[in-house]
Amino acid sequence: MRSAEYIGIGLFAALLVLPLAETPRDGMHQGDPQDPRAHPHVVRDLAQIKRDTLRVLVLPDPLSWEERPGAMTGLEWELLERFARRHRMPIKAIPVQDRDSMLVMLQNGHGDVIAAQLSPKGWAAPYTHVTRSYRKVARMEARSRKGRTSTSGSPDLDTLTVSTWSPFLDSSNTLASTDSTRFVKITERTPDDLLSDAALGRVGALLVTDASGSMEAKRLPLVKFGAREGLSIPLVFAVRTNSDHLLHALDTWLASSREYEARQALIAAYDNGLETRVSHQPFRTLAFGSDSISRFDSLFQAHADSLTWDWKLLAAVAFKESRFDTAALSYAGAGGLMQMMPNTAALMGVAAGSGVNAHISGATRYLDRLDRIWRKEIPAPAQRLKFVLAAYNAGPGHVKDAQRLALELGMDPQRWDGNVERAIVLLNRPRYFTSPSAKTGYCRGQDTYWYVREVVELYAWLSGKG
Repeated sequence: MRSAEYIGIGLFAALLVLPLAETPRDGMHQGDPQDPRAHPHVVRDLAQIKRDTLRVLVLPDPLSWEERPGAMTGLEWELLERFARRHRMPIKAIPVQDRDSMLVMLQNGHGDVIAAQLSPKGWAAPYTHVTRSYRKVARMEARSRKGRTSTSGSPDLDTLTVSTWSPFLDSSNTLASTDSTRFVKITERTPDDLLSDAALGRVGALLVTDASGSMEAKRLPLVKFGAREGLSIPLVFAVRTNSDHLLHALDTWLASSREYEARQALIAAYDNGLETRVSHQPFRTLAFGSDSISRFDSLFQAHADSLTWDWKLLAAVAFKESRFDTAALSYAGAGGLMQMMPNTAALMGVAAGSGVNAHISGATRYLDRLDRIWRKEIPAPAQRLKFVLAAYNAGPGHVKDAQRLALELGMDPQRWDGNVERAIVLLNRPRYFTSPSAKTGYCRGQDTYWYVREVVELYAWLSGKG
């Protein structure tokens, strides 16, 4: 990534030969003395951390830590930011994608806290002390929705894929209470990577937490999440076994009733998809007149002559954008009946304060301009319409990024359904929007996915084809 490189296997091999700074105290975990994960190699507790920086070893995951445009997010990261503010100390995230590296870094003092959705009896437990629980999670199954599957055929739904980072695995990588008829495949891929694979149709059944299901149901519309299963288990943070004061401070903070209320509010925000604002507006119950769609029909008809599609497309876009409200204003700053961004409106010659006629005229010219971008590349009008609508919603740069990503992922960059629509959804994930092919960067692709589907469906219905 731009500001923090993910740390992989073997990167810290040189650290393994550092001399021990302290002999392990009585009562600490007594493992293999040659195992660099087994014991702390430094004396670094709350007092030393306060004079320096609280270093948090984080799993790159929406519920642990993510770097987004202008901000770092992640439930565990935001919680620990609150802890750091409480103790008036700087905090730094160090993303790590390998469990052994994470443990070695903790014991060598390169990190102070592990934030990786840990269970008290999971992979880190034999080598660390864990805090009180900050929340509980239950099992949930995720799988790809119908659509394009991997080149090897349909994913095997009889195989349950589990990440080694899963809190449902114990310290010996065993998954308890599974259906004996199913094969369990344990992989070192992170939960976030596996969800991306599910969105692409490249993995069958996937075990996730219900917290992940709640968070991702809105961000990943290409993945279907099942019902909660079994009993909930606690999630915790981990520290070195000689960081007694840090552990006590974290436990005291987690036990605070005031902090509990704030934590529950944060959890609820993440469970609700956090920044996902897309709303699916019903249209079949609208009381249209027998011969009209809206009071703007005559204007839509007057300006539709230059379009490949008829005036009902303009009506469908206007309803989806503003529900025919000329005073509508979006959170992003788009305004008016057709919800054009100010820069786009100016580019189309629509001055600030212009009336409805000018807005419809400008939107018509913009749709025609977008259509020309893909006219030679995608000659079929019905397929091209989806690229045009996606570009109207997200901007042509993001749609071009999604086409490049689709090609890299082995999908058809000239087909929207099941191909580019999958790629654009993935542009809300750091792994993809920070790649060289994503020239326009982060995109709220889940919004665009639904926007295209809903406008196309509405247009078909208005045209008597839905």
